[in-house]
Amino acid sequence: MYGQTILGPAFGSASGELVSKEQSMRIAAVWSCVRVLSETIASLPIAQYQVDPETDRKSKLNSPLNDLVSKQPSDLFNSFMFYERMLVDLSLDGNFYAWIERNGAGLPIGLHPIQAIDVDIYMSPDGRSVYYEINQNNTTFVYPHTGRVNSIDMIHCKGISLDGIEGQSPIESAAETLGISLALNKHAGSFFKNGASVGGILKHPGVLKPETAKRLRESWSSNYGGSANTGKTAILEEGMDFVPKMLPNNQAQFLESRQFQVSDIARIFRVPNHLINDLQNTSYNSVEAQQIDFVVHTITPYLKRIETELNSKLIPFNKKSTQYFKFNVNALLRGDSKSRADYYRTLVNIGVLSPDEVRSYEDLNAVGGNSELFYMQSNMLPIDNLGEGTSREEINNIEEEDNEEE
Repeated sequence: MYGQTILGPAFGSASGELVSKEQSMRIAAVWSCVRVLSETIASLPIAQYQVDPETDRKSKLNSPLNDLVSKQPSDLFNSFMFYERMLVDLSLDGNFYAWIERNGAGLPIGLHPIQAIDVDIYMSPDGRSVYYEINQNNTTFVYPHTGRVNSIDMIHCKGISLDGIEGQSPIESAAETLGISLALNKHAGSFFKNGASVGGILKHPGVLKPETAKRLRESWSSNYGGSANTGKTAILEEGMDFVPKMLPNNQAQFLESRQFQVSDIARIFRVPNHLINDLQNTSYNSVEAQQIDFVVHTITPYLKRIETELNSKLIPFNKKSTQYFKFNVNALLRGDSKSRADYYRTLVNIGVLSPDEVRSYEDLNAVGGNSELFYMQSNMLPIDNLGEGTSREEINNIEEEDNEEE
Protein backbone atom coordinates (compact mmCIF):
# COMPACT_ATOMS: atom_id res chain seq x y z
CA MET A 1 0.00 0.00 0.00
CA TYR A 2 1.16 3.52 -0.78
CA GLY A 3 -0.01 6.94 0.34
CA GLN A 4 -0.26 7.80 4.03
CA THR A 5 2.15 5.04 4.99
CA ILE A 6 4.87 6.86 3.03
CA LEU A 7 3.92 10.53 3.35
CA GLY A 8 3.54 11.50 6.99
CA PRO A 9 2.59 14.92 8.36
CA ALA A 10 6.17 15.94 9.28
CA PHE A 11 9.76 14.84 8.79
CA GLY A 12 12.69 15.11 11.16
CA SER A 13 15.99 16.75 10.29
CA ALA A 14 19.48 16.92 11.78
CA SER A 15 18.85 20.57 12.68
CA GLY A 16 16.26 19.42 15.21
CA GLU A 17 13.39 21.07 13.31
CA LEU A 18 10.32 19.12 12.24
CA VAL A 19 9.64 19.81 8.57
CA SER A 20 6.07 19.75 7.25
CA LYS A 21 4.23 21.39 4.37
CA GLU A 22 2.87 24.09 6.63
CA GLN A 23 6.25 24.79 8.22
CA SER A 24 8.00 24.80 4.83
CA MET A 25 5.63 27.40 3.44
CA ARG A 26 6.75 29.74 6.23
CA ILE A 27 10.14 29.90 4.53
CA ALA A 28 10.04 32.85 2.13
CA ALA A 29 12.06 31.09 -0.58
CA VAL A 30 9.78 28.01 -0.53
CA TRP A 31 6.65 30.18 -0.66
CA SER A 32 8.09 32.13 -3.60
CA CYS A 33 9.14 29.01 -5.54
CA VAL A 34 5.75 27.31 -5.10
CA ARG A 35 3.98 30.52 -6.04
CA VAL A 36 6.08 31.01 -9.18
CA LEU A 37 5.46 27.43 -10.37
CA SER A 38 1.74 27.34 -9.57
CA GLU A 39 0.80 30.79 -10.87
CA THR A 40 2.91 30.46 -14.02
CA ILE A 41 1.35 27.18 -15.13
CA ALA A 42 -2.15 28.18 -13.99
CA SER A 43 -1.86 31.26 -16.23
CA LEU A 44 -1.14 29.24 -19.38
CA PRO A 45 -4.04 28.51 -21.73
CA ILE A 46 -4.85 24.86 -22.35
CA ALA A 47 -7.10 23.52 -25.11
CA GLN A 48 -8.28 20.30 -26.69
CA TYR A 49 -7.01 19.81 -30.23
CA GLN A 50 -7.98 17.50 -33.06
CA VAL A 51 -5.77 16.28 -35.89
CA ASP A 52 -7.27 15.58 -39.30
CA PRO A 53 -5.82 12.16 -40.23
CA GLU A 54 -5.94 13.01 -43.97
CA THR A 55 -4.43 16.50 -44.00
CA ASP A 56 -2.60 16.34 -40.64
CA ARG A 57 -3.99 19.82 -39.87
CA LYS A 58 -4.59 20.67 -36.20
CA SER A 59 -7.59 22.62 -34.91
CA LYS A 60 -9.05 23.53 -31.53
CA LEU A 61 -12.17 21.66 -30.52
CA ASN A 62 -15.26 23.38 -29.16
CA SER A 63 -16.57 20.62 -26.92
CA PRO A 64 -17.86 20.10 -23.35
CA LEU A 65 -14.65 18.27 -22.52
CA ASN A 66 -12.57 21.24 -23.69
CA ASP A 67 -14.69 23.57 -21.52
CA LEU A 68 -14.27 21.23 -18.54
CA VAL A 69 -10.47 21.20 -18.75
CA SER A 70 -9.83 24.78 -19.87
CA LYS A 71 -12.61 26.73 -18.10
CA GLN A 72 -14.40 25.06 -15.18
CA PRO A 73 -13.12 21.67 -13.96
CA SER A 74 -15.61 21.65 -11.05
CA ASP A 75 -18.14 23.82 -9.28
CA LEU A 76 -15.54 24.81 -6.68
CA PHE A 77 -12.54 25.23 -8.98
CA ASN A 78 -12.21 27.28 -12.13
CA SER A 79 -9.31 26.40 -14.42
CA PHE A 80 -6.82 28.82 -12.80
CA MET A 81 -7.59 27.58 -9.28
CA PHE A 82 -7.48 23.95 -10.44
CA TYR A 83 -4.02 24.10 -12.02
CA GLU A 84 -2.70 26.32 -9.25
CA ARG A 85 -3.82 23.71 -6.72
CA MET A 86 -2.29 21.01 -8.90
CA LEU A 87 1.15 22.62 -8.85
CA VAL A 88 1.00 23.40 -5.14
CA ASP A 89 0.37 19.71 -4.43
CA LEU A 90 3.04 18.59 -6.89
CA SER A 91 5.57 21.02 -5.42
CA LEU A 92 4.96 20.01 -1.80
CA ASP A 93 3.55 16.45 -1.84
CA GLY A 94 5.01 15.24 -5.13
CA ASN A 95 1.51 14.04 -6.12
CA PHE A 96 -1.76 15.57 -7.26
CA TYR A 97 -5.04 13.66 -7.21
CA ALA A 98 -8.43 14.55 -8.69
CA TRP A 99 -11.43 12.26 -8.84
CA ILE A 100 -13.09 12.19 -12.28
CA GLU A 101 -16.85 12.47 -12.06
CA ARG A 102 -18.59 10.91 -15.07
CA ASN A 103 -22.17 10.95 -16.34
CA GLY A 104 -24.25 7.91 -17.27
CA ALA A 105 -22.53 7.72 -20.66
CA GLY A 106 -19.10 7.63 -19.04
CA LEU A 107 -18.12 11.14 -20.16
CA PRO A 108 -16.19 13.34 -17.68
CA ILE A 109 -18.33 16.10 -16.15
CA GLY A 110 -16.18 17.12 -13.15
CA LEU A 111 -12.60 17.04 -11.83
CA HIS A 112 -12.47 17.16 -8.03
CA PRO A 113 -9.08 17.65 -6.30
CA ILE A 114 -8.32 15.34 -3.36
CA GLN A 115 -5.64 15.99 -0.75
CA ALA A 116 -2.67 13.66 -1.14
CA ILE A 117 -2.76 12.67 2.53
CA ASP A 118 -6.31 11.36 2.04
CA VAL A 119 -5.40 8.99 -0.80
CA ASP A 120 -3.90 5.50 -0.54
CA ILE A 121 -2.61 3.60 -3.57
CA TYR A 122 -2.90 -0.18 -3.84
CA MET A 123 -1.29 -2.51 -6.35
CA SER A 124 -3.56 -5.03 -8.05
CA PRO A 125 -2.82 -8.71 -7.28
CA ASP A 126 -1.42 -9.31 -10.77
CA GLY A 127 0.87 -6.27 -10.55
CA ARG A 128 -0.51 -4.80 -13.80
CA SER A 129 -2.46 -1.83 -12.42
CA VAL A 130 -3.21 0.23 -9.35
CA TYR A 131 -6.37 1.46 -7.68
CA TYR A 132 -6.98 4.23 -5.17
CA GLU A 133 -8.77 4.61 -1.86
CA ILE A 134 -10.14 8.04 -0.94
CA ASN A 135 -10.48 8.52 2.82
CA GLN A 136 -12.56 11.24 4.44
CA ASN A 137 -9.88 11.95 7.06
CA ASN A 138 -9.75 15.72 6.86
CA THR A 139 -12.98 17.25 8.08
CA THR A 140 -12.14 20.56 6.38
CA PHE A 141 -12.75 19.12 2.92
CA VAL A 142 -15.88 17.16 2.08
CA TYR A 143 -15.22 14.98 -0.94
CA PRO A 144 -18.02 14.16 -3.39
CA HIS A 145 -16.77 10.58 -3.52
CA THR A 146 -14.93 8.30 -1.09
CA GLY A 147 -13.85 4.69 -1.14
CA ARG A 148 -12.28 2.72 -3.95
CA VAL A 149 -11.52 4.42 -7.27
CA ASN A 150 -10.19 2.69 -10.37
CA SER A 151 -7.13 4.19 -12.05
CA ILE A 152 -9.11 5.39 -15.10
CA ASP A 153 -11.27 7.54 -12.79
CA MET A 154 -8.42 9.30 -10.98
CA ILE A 155 -6.17 12.06 -12.31
CA HIS A 156 -2.82 11.30 -10.70
CA CYS A 157 0.05 13.60 -11.69
CA LYS A 158 3.34 12.47 -10.20
CA GLY A 159 6.60 14.28 -9.64
CA ILE A 160 9.92 12.46 -9.58
CA SER A 161 9.15 8.89 -8.56
CA LEU A 162 11.33 6.13 -7.17
CA ASP A 163 8.93 3.36 -8.18
CA GLY A 164 6.82 4.87 -10.98
CA ILE A 165 3.68 4.53 -8.85
CA GLU A 166 3.87 7.45 -6.42
CA GLY A 167 5.80 10.70 -6.65
CA GLN A 168 8.50 11.56 -4.15
CA SER A 169 7.69 14.45 -1.82
CA PRO A 170 10.19 17.32 -2.30
CA ILE A 171 9.56 18.30 1.34
CA GLU A 172 10.60 14.84 2.50
CA SER A 173 13.58 14.65 0.16
CA ALA A 174 14.83 18.12 1.14
CA ALA A 175 13.98 17.88 4.85
CA GLU A 176 17.58 18.58 5.89
CA THR A 177 17.87 21.73 3.77
CA LEU A 178 14.48 23.03 4.85
CA GLY A 179 15.21 22.18 8.48
CA ILE A 180 18.33 24.33 8.36
CA SER A 181 16.30 27.21 6.91
CA LEU A 182 13.71 26.90 9.68
CA ALA A 183 16.48 26.83 12.29
CA LEU A 184 18.10 29.93 10.77
CA ASN A 185 14.75 31.73 10.81
CA LYS A 186 14.29 30.90 14.49
CA HIS A 187 17.82 32.02 15.22
CA ALA A 188 17.21 35.31 13.42
CA GLY A 189 14.03 35.93 15.40
CA SER A 190 15.73 35.13 18.69
CA PHE A 191 18.80 37.18 17.77
CA PHE A 192 16.87 40.38 17.10
CA LYS A 193 14.41 39.74 19.90
CA ASN A 194 17.37 39.96 22.25
CA GLY A 195 18.52 43.24 20.75
CA ALA A 196 21.11 41.65 18.43
CA SER A 197 23.17 40.73 21.49
CA VAL A 198 23.91 37.40 23.11
CA GLY A 199 24.05 38.98 26.56
CA GLY A 200 26.89 40.08 28.76
CA ILE A 201 28.49 39.94 32.21
CA LEU A 202 27.50 41.93 35.29
CA LYS A 203 30.62 42.37 37.42
CA HIS A 204 30.17 43.01 41.13
CA PRO A 205 33.10 43.90 43.37
CA GLY A 206 31.77 41.79 46.20
CA VAL A 207 30.47 38.24 46.65
CA LEU A 208 26.78 37.73 45.87
CA LYS A 209 24.48 35.13 47.32
CA PRO A 210 22.83 32.83 44.73
CA GLU A 211 19.38 34.33 45.28
CA THR A 212 20.79 37.86 44.90
CA ALA A 213 22.56 36.94 41.66
CA LYS A 214 19.34 35.39 40.31
CA ARG A 215 17.34 38.50 41.21
CA LEU A 216 19.88 40.77 39.47
CA ARG A 217 19.88 38.63 36.36
CA GLU A 218 16.08 38.61 36.09
CA SER A 219 15.83 42.34 36.78
CA TRP A 220 18.46 43.15 34.16
CA SER A 221 16.78 40.96 31.51
CA SER A 222 13.32 42.43 32.12
CA ASN A 223 14.52 46.05 32.08
CA TYR A 224 17.21 46.00 29.39
CA GLY A 225 16.81 42.77 27.40
CA GLY A 226 15.05 42.48 24.02
CA SER A 227 14.81 44.76 21.00
CA ALA A 228 12.11 46.90 22.68
CA ASN A 229 14.58 47.91 25.37
CA THR A 230 17.47 48.61 23.03
CA GLY A 231 19.04 52.01 23.73
CA LYS A 232 17.79 52.33 27.31
CA THR A 233 20.24 53.78 29.81
CA ALA A 234 21.24 51.33 32.54
CA ILE A 235 21.85 52.42 36.12
CA LEU A 236 24.43 50.33 37.99
CA GLU A 237 24.85 50.46 41.77
CA GLU A 238 27.37 49.24 44.33
CA GLY A 239 30.31 49.52 41.93
CA MET A 240 28.88 47.01 39.42
CA ASP A 241 30.11 46.99 35.82
CA PHE A 242 28.48 45.54 32.68
CA VAL A 243 30.68 43.90 30.02
CA PRO A 244 28.59 43.14 26.86
CA LYS A 245 29.32 40.14 24.68
CA MET A 246 28.30 41.05 21.15
CA LEU A 247 28.14 38.55 18.33
CA PRO A 248 27.91 40.37 14.97
CA ASN A 249 25.96 38.55 12.28
CA ASN A 250 28.87 38.54 9.86
CA GLN A 251 31.13 37.00 12.51
CA ALA A 252 28.98 33.84 12.49
CA GLN A 253 28.46 34.12 8.69
CA PHE A 254 24.79 34.36 9.50
CA LEU A 255 23.73 36.43 6.51
CA GLU A 256 25.86 34.33 4.17
CA SER A 257 24.19 31.17 5.46
CA ARG A 258 20.72 32.61 4.88
CA GLN A 259 21.68 33.68 1.36
CA PHE A 260 23.01 30.21 0.59
CA GLN A 261 19.75 28.66 1.79
CA VAL A 262 17.77 30.81 -0.66
CA SER A 263 19.85 29.51 -3.57
CA ASP A 264 19.68 25.96 -2.23
CA ILE A 265 15.87 26.04 -2.04
CA ALA A 266 15.63 27.57 -5.53
CA ARG A 267 17.84 24.68 -6.68
CA ILE A 268 15.43 22.13 -5.18
CA PHE A 269 12.46 23.53 -7.10
CA ARG A 270 14.61 24.39 -10.16
CA VAL A 271 13.40 27.99 -10.15
CA PRO A 272 15.80 30.74 -11.34
CA ASN A 273 16.88 32.99 -8.50
CA HIS A 274 15.68 36.16 -10.21
CA LEU A 275 12.08 34.87 -10.18
CA ILE A 276 12.10 34.83 -6.37
CA ASN A 277 13.64 38.33 -6.20
CA ASP A 278 17.18 37.15 -5.57
CA LEU A 279 18.99 39.43 -8.02
CA GLN A 280 22.57 39.01 -6.85
CA ASN A 281 25.07 38.39 -9.64
CA THR A 282 22.46 38.81 -12.37
CA SER A 283 22.32 40.95 -15.47
CA TYR A 284 19.67 41.53 -18.14
CA ASN A 285 21.31 39.01 -20.49
CA SER A 286 21.60 36.34 -17.83
CA VAL A 287 17.99 36.90 -16.71
CA GLU A 288 16.77 36.49 -20.30
CA ALA A 289 18.71 33.24 -20.64
CA GLN A 290 17.40 32.02 -17.29
CA GLN A 291 13.83 32.74 -18.38
CA ILE A 292 14.24 30.53 -21.46
CA ASP A 293 15.90 27.86 -19.33
CA PHE A 294 13.01 28.07 -16.86
CA VAL A 295 10.47 27.39 -19.60
CA VAL A 296 12.46 24.58 -21.21
CA HIS A 297 13.76 22.72 -18.17
CA THR A 298 11.27 23.53 -15.40
CA ILE A 299 7.87 24.36 -16.87
CA THR A 300 7.90 21.98 -19.86
CA PRO A 301 8.38 18.76 -17.79
CA TYR A 302 5.45 19.73 -15.57
CA LEU A 303 3.28 20.45 -18.62
CA LYS A 304 4.22 17.12 -20.16
CA ARG A 305 3.20 15.30 -16.97
CA ILE A 306 -0.16 17.07 -16.88
CA GLU A 307 -0.92 16.72 -20.61
CA THR A 308 -0.05 13.02 -20.60
CA GLU A 309 -2.32 12.31 -17.63
CA LEU A 310 -5.24 14.30 -19.06
CA ASN A 311 -4.90 12.60 -22.45
CA SER A 312 -4.74 9.18 -20.82
CA LYS A 313 -7.75 9.57 -18.50
CA LEU A 314 -10.09 12.00 -20.30
CA ILE A 315 -9.80 11.44 -24.07
CA PRO A 316 -12.11 8.60 -25.21
CA PHE A 317 -10.23 5.48 -26.24
CA ASN A 318 -11.39 5.66 -29.86
CA LYS A 319 -10.23 9.29 -30.13
CA LYS A 320 -6.76 8.97 -28.58
CA SER A 321 -5.01 8.91 -31.94
CA THR A 322 -6.61 12.15 -33.15
CA GLN A 323 -7.35 14.26 -30.03
CA TYR A 324 -5.14 15.63 -27.29
CA PHE A 325 -4.75 18.43 -24.73
CA LYS A 326 -1.92 20.91 -24.96
CA PHE A 327 -0.77 24.02 -23.09
CA ASN A 328 0.32 27.11 -25.02
CA VAL A 329 3.68 28.41 -23.75
CA ASN A 330 4.12 31.11 -26.41
CA ALA A 331 3.26 33.85 -23.91
CA LEU A 332 6.25 32.87 -21.75
CA LEU A 333 8.64 33.17 -24.68
CA ARG A 334 7.34 36.40 -26.20
CA GLY A 335 10.15 38.65 -25.00
CA ASP A 336 10.02 42.40 -25.63
CA SER A 337 8.05 44.10 -28.43
CA LYS A 338 11.02 44.40 -30.81
CA SER A 339 12.01 40.76 -30.35
CA ARG A 340 8.44 39.60 -30.97
CA ALA A 341 8.15 41.77 -34.09
CA ASP A 342 11.39 40.34 -35.53
CA TYR A 343 10.28 36.80 -34.65
CA TYR A 344 6.87 37.18 -36.31
CA ARG A 345 8.34 38.91 -39.37
CA THR A 346 10.76 36.07 -39.95
CA LEU A 347 8.11 33.37 -39.65
CA VAL A 348 5.67 35.23 -41.93
CA ASN A 349 8.38 35.83 -44.55
CA ILE A 350 9.21 32.12 -44.78
CA GLY A 351 5.56 31.02 -44.87
CA VAL A 352 5.40 29.46 -41.41
CA LEU A 353 2.73 31.82 -40.01
CA SER A 354 -0.07 33.77 -41.64
CA PRO A 355 -0.75 37.39 -40.62
CA ASP A 356 -3.98 36.30 -38.94
CA GLU A 357 -2.11 33.71 -36.87
CA VAL A 358 0.27 36.43 -35.71
CA ARG A 359 -2.74 38.57 -34.73
CA SER A 360 -4.19 35.69 -32.72
CA TYR A 361 -0.91 35.32 -30.77
CA GLU A 362 -1.19 39.02 -29.89
CA ASP A 363 -4.85 38.61 -28.84
CA LEU A 364 -6.09 40.63 -31.84
CA ASN A 365 -9.12 39.82 -33.97
CA ALA A 366 -8.58 38.07 -37.29
CA VAL A 367 -8.88 40.18 -40.44
CA GLY A 368 -9.75 37.33 -42.79
CA GLY A 369 -9.38 37.26 -46.55
CA ASN A 370 -5.78 37.48 -47.75
CA SER A 371 -4.62 37.79 -44.13
CA GLU A 372 -5.39 34.10 -43.74
CA LEU A 373 -2.99 33.16 -46.55
CA PHE A 374 0.66 32.19 -46.23
CA TYR A 375 3.35 34.29 -47.90
CA MET A 376 6.99 33.82 -48.77
CA GLN A 377 9.65 36.24 -49.96
CA SER A 378 10.51 35.71 -53.65
CA ASN A 379 13.42 38.11 -54.12
CA MET A 380 16.15 35.53 -53.57
CA LEU A 381 17.78 34.49 -56.88
CA PRO A 382 20.35 31.87 -57.90
CA ILE A 383 23.84 33.36 -58.27
CA ASP A 384 23.95 32.46 -61.98
CA ASN A 385 20.88 34.56 -62.66
CA LEU A 386 21.98 37.74 -60.90
CA GLY A 387 21.51 40.77 -63.18
CA GLU A 388 19.29 38.89 -65.62
CA GLY A 389 15.97 39.57 -63.91
CA THR A 390 14.45 41.00 -60.80
CA SER A 391 11.29 38.94 -60.41
CA ARG A 392 10.41 35.30 -60.08
CA GLU A 393 8.36 35.56 -63.30
CA GLU A 394 11.37 36.75 -65.28
CA ILE A 395 13.53 33.97 -63.82
CA ASN A 396 10.90 31.40 -64.82
CA ASN A 397 10.79 32.81 -68.37
CA ILE A 398 14.57 32.57 -68.63
CA GLU A 399 14.51 28.98 -67.42
CA GLU A 400 11.76 28.10 -69.95
CA GLU A 401 13.77 29.65 -72.79
CA ASP A 402 16.84 27.68 -71.75
CA ASN A 403 14.82 24.47 -71.73
CA GLU A 404 13.42 25.20 -75.22
CA GLU A 405 16.91 25.78 -76.62
CA GLU A 406 18.01 22.44 -75.27
